[in-house]
Amino acid sequence: MTIFTVIAYRFGELDRTSYFVGVYDDIARAYRAAIAEEYWRGGKYECVVHESELNESDIEKEEWCAEQCLPDGAYALDIMDRVNKHVESE
Repeated sequence: MTIFTVIAYRFGELDRTSYFVGVYDDIARAYRAAIAEEYWRGGKYECVVHESELNESDIEKEEWCAEQCLPDGAYALDIMDRVNKHVESE
């Protein structure tokens, strides 16, 4: 599933202040939100729409980390520890 994420950048500069506007499953809705946000902020922020696939990851990077970064099984344990901490805090 393709999703469209809208990010607002101060004066359109990627290295300045930015914030998340929203995520949409329709490109037209994403651009409507982006344009509305730009008008709402009086031209101080310029929005960018990023397109990506839901739940897509860099499998090659994950496999490399699992094999190279940590001792056997530590990568999976690190993932589970972090997930459990987040879930338990809710």
